[in-house]
Amino acid sequence: MPRIPYVPVDLAGPIADAIRARRGDRGLIALDRSLLHAPPVAEGWNKLLGAIRTGSDLSDDLREIIILRVAVRNGASYEWISHSPVAKKGGVTDEQLAVVGDLYNRIDSSKKGKLSPIQQACVQLADEMTQYIKVRDETFENLKGLLAQAKGPEAAEKQITEAVATCATYNMVSRFLVAMNVADHNDISCPVPGLPENVEATGSVAYPASPFNYSHGLVQVAENVKVATKVHFHSVQAPWIVFVNSLMTNLTMWDVVLPAFAAHFNIVTYDQRGHGASDIPPSDNNLDELADDVAAILDALGIERAHAIIGVSQGGATTLNFAIRHGALRTSNVVICDTQAVSPEANTTAWNERKALARKEGMGSLADQTIPRWFPVGQSKATDAVRANVWQMVAKTSIEGFAKSASALQGYDLVKAGLVEALQGTSSAPLRTLMVAGALDGKLPDVLQDLASKVGSSTASFAKIDGAGHLPMCDNSQAFVDAVLPWLLQK
Repeated sequence: MPRIPYVPVDLAGPIADAIRARRGDRGLIALDRSLLHAPPVAEGWNKLLGAIRTGSDLSDDLREIIILRVAVRNGASYEWISHSPVAKKGGVTDEQLAVVGDLYNRIDSSKKGKLSPIQQACVQLADEMTQYIKVRDETFENLKGLLAQAKGPEAAEKQITEAVATCATYNMVSRFLVAMNVADHNDISCPVPGLPENVEATGSVAYPASPFNYSHGLVQVAENVKVATKVHFHSVQAPWIVFVNSLMTNLTMWDVVLPAFAAHFNIVTYDQRGHGASDIPPSDNNLDELADDVAAILDALGIERAHAIIGVSQGGATTLNFAIRHGALRTSNVVICDTQAVSPEANTTAWNERKALARKEGMGSLADQTIPRWFPVGQSKATDAVRANVWQMVAKTSIEGFAKSASALQGYDLVKAGLVEALQGTSSAPLRTLMVAGALDGKLPDVLQDLASKVGSSTASFAKIDGAGHLPMCDNSQAFVDAVLPWLLQK
């Protein structure tokens, strides 16, 4: 139900009349009847929306593509339903709407339309403003350049301003709609043309949006590398946790478990180099760089010492190396998931073969090969929705981002680099360490249990997650939370 009752549809007064004049035959809609509980806000809202909708030189198709991309990013179905007919009147086809609304490539590409370069640039602007707030220079300059080609330099400055203002305004609109559940639409999916029934355009069935406040942006970790971060803020007093994603995923891989942790901690998630919205590095990654990226993020956010660093797979190796390079000075605890301290010799060949496959057949083929290995069919508790979401993460990873990141997993030996001594605190304070592995993840449960034994029970412990493969926080998320959260909360 809507969170507050609507004002009467025939409400009298100059502000309501001004809104009716803009709406025409539709009269006061549900959004207006919510806003009119605060008449000055409704009046300002009406003037702003009127300026965006009718006072802009931005073409109808570009304006509506921006609005619809914001709607689907924020799960604002009321906004999508209201604006998709306007977009079609502006020349946007159903096939193009499929491109705008399908965030995770769930529609057969043969049934999708093709966006023009300037339409694609508007989608990119809307994505970065809505997801990351900060817009990359190349995204801004690309759209501005395309507008200049179409309309001339002076017109471009006006229209880029209008494009940004449109995106900002409709983020405001969509967030009001969702927060107030206007028209009782929060349980309705955005009806993207061609999207299978009962499938959320946003993928929120498997990865619900965090209910906690957050901000996000790009952090410079090296001269030519920025990484995309997302902060879930609990309170000034709460300690901080950093989550480090695996190879071929992005920061959304943690979304299912985040609410449980965010009830107690401030949280930072980020896309490792070459993944998600982070930059592709100019050369191959190594574990020293990846570990130092975590320290750079802490520095950028003014976090002197984290309560814990939690990493899985490549993120786990990154976390182990963080323990060596930064140790107890920067964190009190580390949680290591489904990784190993020494790269087996066979891994060099295996990763070279996977790089070759990705370059020859694309990341989709690598996703087809990877998902059954990560979530063994018939054994893992992973639902079809979880498999589909992780498949999309892998498939949408940049080929070069993957290849350069995978190099960090070839030929490393953290034991020789002093891992056991760093965890034991031979030259500094010991680090409380929890080793976690999915029971179905091949030899890794035994490998991590053995590592925990070498470190010693006074510092390290081990937890095995039944019914889980390589990413236990995804396929048996509750068991993962039950194993890790109480351990983190121990004094």
